[in-house]
Amino acid sequence: MAVVSMRAHRRISMIGLAGLVLCFAWLLQLIVLSLIPVGTVLCSVPLMMTIVWGSVFGSPIHMPRAEELRHVSLGQVVAIQILSGSLSGALVGAFFGALYAALLPVFPFCYPLIGWIAGYFPLRSINQGILLIVPLVLLLTVLAESLMAGQLYILHRPDVFSHLAQVAIPEAIANALIAPFVFYPMRTWYEFTKAPAREGGQ
Repeated sequence: MAVVSMRAHRRISMIGLAGLVLCFAWLLQLIVLSLIPVGTVLCSVPLMMTIVWGSVFGSPIHMPRAEELRHVSLGQVVAIQILSGSLSGALVGAFFGALYAALLPVFPFCYPLIGWIAGYFPLRSINQGILLIVPLVLLLTVLAESLMAGQLYILHRPDVFSHLAQVAIPEAIANALIAPFVFYPMRTWYEFTKAPAREGGQ
């Protein structure tokens, strides 16, 4: 019973710490946005945090073994792969999307979607993950801004696509340059949270 309560206490502590980290990222974004001129985009800390979170805490894609392929259909294999995204990345994206809904006229659906997609690239177990996070954040930031532009276009904002490159490319570059400095401590945090579970199983 004591072991269960210790695990529950540790999990609650980690969830609380995660909440503090996300709130800090949101406050940092507000401070950055208040210091830059209107119309200039330097960095989107929440979007970068969502991508990095999904790639660190996301589920690795399970490659089906030959025995499994004999017993399941192709549709089931594809469904398993599609469902292998990052649930925690989607939740973090939804959290930031809900906060942005107070600033934007729409809920940015791209945030949870990008968080989910980032889970397909579990860079936490790759030695060069700190380098690979740069192109991943670059590409997913451009994708997220494109999806957001499409959402705004549907809501009768036809001018968004003419300014998409001016906003998305500088933001993607800034996000990609900052991402390694967030990825390394987040991966270390992940390894720290998983270490007691491995020791307890021995």
